[in-house]
Amino acid sequence: MTAPTAPRPPKTAARRGGQIERKTIIFSAAVLFGALIIGIVFLVVFADPGSEPQPTATESGMPHIIDRPNSGSKPTNPGDRGGSEQLLLFGGMCVALVGIGFVVFRGGAKARANRDRWKAAGATGQDGALDP
Repeated sequence: MTAPTAPRPPKTAARRGGQIERKTIIFSAAVLFGALIIGIVFLVVFADPGSEPQPTATESGMPHIIDRPNSGSKPTNPGDRGGSEQLLLFGGMCVALVGIGFVVFRGGAKARANRDRWKAAGATGQDGALDP
């Protein structure tokens, strides 16, 4: 009879000696590169180039490719430049950035407090110094 052997731990993409396996990094880079290529292909295939912008004339008679301030028309549809959809999107982005900043700031404050508690526990040398 053969002696029973201990089961081997499953192979994972976990860190080995504090390092991420090379296969995991290469696979992640390949997925990212593939997603970029697919996105570029979709953009090229489905993007509508539109018509070429025509220079606009001013009072002085000189044409300008870029419209001057207050030379256009007010937004009539929600999707127009400066319309309600564009302003709502801008407001949503501002709220999201403030929320991310709040979460990062709060997380940093908690990490500093926990680090101070760990330092205090190490200084006392007592087990259970962090128990509530």
